[in-house]
Amino acid sequence: MIVKPRLPIITLILIVANLFAAFYLAFDAELAMDLGFNPKNPKFITLFSSLFLHQNLLHLLGNMVFLAAVGAAVELATGSARFLVVYLVSGLLGVLAHFLFTMSLREPSVMIGASGSVAGCAAYYSVRYTQLKVPIAPKKGLSVAVVTLVWLVLQFIGVFVHIGESSNVSFWAHIGGFLGGLLLSAVFRAPDLGQRKLGHDVLDQMNERGPAAVAVAARQHLKGHPGDVRAMKDLAEAEKQLGHPIAEVETLLKLLEILPESEQTEPLLRLGEMEKLAMLPSLRRTLLADRYREADPETCRMLLTSVVEGPESDPQIPDAMLALASLDFDQAPEQAQVVLARLVATYPLHPTVNLARQRGWIS
Repeated sequence: MIVKPRLPIITLILIVANLFAAFYLAFDAELAMDLGFNPKNPKFITLFSSLFLHQNLLHLLGNMVFLAAVGAAVELATGSARFLVVYLVSGLLGVLAHFLFTMSLREPSVMIGASGSVAGCAAYYSVRYTQLKVPIAPKKGLSVAVVTLVWLVLQFIGVFVHIGESSNVSFWAHIGGFLGGLLLSAVFRAPDLGQRKLGHDVLDQMNERGPAAVAVAARQHLKGHPGDVRAMKDLAEAEKQLGHPIAEVETLLKLLEILPESEQTEPLLRLGEMEKLAMLPSLRRTLLADRYREADPETCRMLLTSVVEGPESDPQIPDAMLALASLDFDQAPEQAQVVLARLVATYPLHPTVNLARQRGWIS
């Protein structure tokens, strides 16, 4: 089943807001002075309104191209709320940098532009999602780092190449926003879900094509994300459908290494069906059985039985026998006595025999 992709709603809203402001500014150029941030006359509203105004077409396009290309990908990867916080905080830090470094000038420029916000996003996501692929054409993509580099080049061109009147774009805002993004990448960490979510989308599509396609996609995805439970489960299921028991067992064992114990029942049951529980060390099976004793008695019994039916030289067998008998003693006493009789006959001097006598289970 293919999951319907979410819309990068915040990215779209920001782009529309910036384009709307540019359209309105074309009919009333004085708005740039009224709603831009003036270090000599700072107003609260201009802290935010200045982030949506642009001096010229190149300045606007540079920012909007980056938002359209990278903003959508990173918003879907990290979440709309986190993306919006990074965008706004970086922009405000850019305004602050412009204020601090120009307030002492006789005629400081009125600052406008989303460059501080976009610079912060560039820094933040270049650190957190360096290898996240941004689609630029069918089956073609560039890493966030490359797209960020292109954006930075556009910004430097915008600083030195002005169209029309002198620019109110602040280089200090770029630096402040960029440093803000770097700071946020350290203190406001995002989960590394970018490529993982993209990989899950690929797996969803491969499910429509069959298990062979899923297996190939899952293996490729796991090279970069060896701890991805979803991909590991999909690979195990694909190997099962393909009739590859050896590969399936190997995948199930890897899955058990990354799953919390509370979620290990399903792969354990599958290994039991395949009679491959012996691939797990007997000590681990015994310990797992003890943890499942109350919550899942059947899984506990399966694990203990797999140990008991192993080679007689296994030192865990007596403990597994006693635990299995204890599990059955109230509900199936006859079955428990069969296990205890085998324990006494096979391991008469083992401490578990004395323990069974102390409990009154054997005479």
